Amino acid sequence: MRDLNRSFGTVRALRDFSLEIHPGELVALLGPSGCGKTTALRVLAGLEEADSGTVLVADRDITALPANRRHMSMVFQSYSLFPHLTVEGNLDFALSMRKVPRPERGAIIRDHLELVELGAMAKRFPHELSGGQQQRVALARALASRPDVLLLDEPLSALDAKVRVQLRDQIRRIQLELGTTALFVTHDQAEALAMADRVGVMQSGRIEQLSAPQDLYERPVSDFVARFIGSTNPLPGRVAAGSVQVLGQWLPTLPGSIGEGQGTALVRPERVLLGIGEDGHEATVRQVAFLGDRASVVAELTDGTTVQALVHTRDADRLSHGAPVRVSLDPSPVLVS
Repeated sequence: MRDLNRSFGTVRALRDFSLEIHPGELVALLGPSGCGKTTALRVLAGLEEADSGTVLVADRDITALPANRRHMSMVFQSYSLFPHLTVEGNLDFALSMRKVPRPERGAIIRDHLELVELGAMAKRFPHELSGGQQQRVALARALASRPDVLLLDEPLSALDAKVRVQLRDQIRRIQLELGTTALFVTHDQAEALAMADRVGVMQSGRIEQLSAPQDLYERPVSDFVARFIGSTNPLPGRVAAGSVQVLGQWLPTLPGSIGEGQGTALVRPERVLLGIGEDGHEATVRQVAFLGDRASVVAELTDGTTVQALVHTRDADRLSHGAPVRVSLDPSPVLVS
């Protein structure tokens, strides 16, 4: 997608939006509501027409092609299954629309239902399936026609947490197994970071940063990305010669940071260290929240500044409310805005 623009009245949904997806890659678009991620997906699918810009697949310009000639398949948030057709009937209808010869359809349907582990439910109707099973049927239907690009429009948001994680992992496994090129739109950071080869964080119709999940989290290029992805502690600091002084420590700065002077260092909670010895600043534990294998600890420094730290649960037992601690920082690079 090159230099796409799309407006709805006075609202500019896409602003010179560009994105290249490599063959077999899964790219996720992530961002706040109204940032343009769903519009970008719909323009790629041919469901929206861009005001300007081009869409190419394998160097072929498909900008003017209607949706039914783009050879793409979409999985929606709603399952969009035909209620009067069985599971295999839903897949058969999709294949017939792709003009797949009838003698070939049976084997394709069986293979793809086995792929999503629903081979035994081919004769059931959608109302006889759970939400997660219905979404797996929708995925099998989308993949059965072997699309050039698989489009996923928040397909897991209607499911409960445990099923969402299971289906998330299954989609990724199948996508890798088939080598399908995919664009995934979600508002869920965990989904994007867990599933995608690269994640594009969008703001105001543009991609602010497009990176591998680990790079996106550890090396954000802007204040918006750093604050949007995960949690941060905004701490005052002084920048000089590529380093920032925060809580009395000098830390290297990331590209995109201010060059010098006073700024705000965005420190991840897992980079905040809590100890009992002589090192670090005096602080008092104000809150401890159990998060499974980790615990979130909020500590207040003597000057009133609060910091959040992530610690292993086994280390949180001694960090009850009101307990004295020492706060220091891991010497990892930080972004300073």
